[in-house]
Amino acid sequence: MEKKIFEIKIGDILTSRTDIDLIKKNNQQIWVMNHIFINPTNHDEHEISLLMEKVINFIKQSGISIWVLDPIAIEYFKKHPELNNIWAEQPFSI
Repeated sequence: MEKKIFEIKIGDILTSRTDIDLIKKNNQQIWVMNHIFINPTNHDEHEISLLMEKVINFIKQSGISIWVLDPIAIEYFKKHPELNNIWAEQPFSI
């Protein structure tokens, strides 16, 4: 299994982090994002956008879709329908 880590730091202080794992699902490769960490005491107000931009750029370059499981990331993807082409396994909603 391959893993990619994305971080944002201010100096030596970690302000946000996520990682994605490359797995095989239904005989195809897919990236999985399980969680996002945001430093509660030290982060930029646009931290999610900054972190997700790094992840999305990587996903687009890889040519492999991402399965997003973290609720924060799911909300981000819902607000950006232009990402539907890289968003695999979108949650069901009524």
